[in-house]
Amino acid sequence: MISIARDQTSSASSDEGPAGEALARAREYMAEAGEMVKDVVNHRPALALGVALATGVLLGWLIKRR
Repeated sequence: MISIARDQTSSASSDEGPAGEALARAREYMAEAGEMVKDVVNHRPALALGVALATGVLLGWLIKRR
């Protein structure tokens, strides 16, 4: 997935100038963040479940207040 994102970013950055370069950096950052999340989920599943549960409770509480 990272190699696909990098292949797409090289063509986008040359075509769109500064906006394309910013998009390329954002895609690269998101690909790296995705790899970090996969690493945490694989090595610390209890932590990942806790974060998912806390996020769900927080979002549920925020939606309920509307």
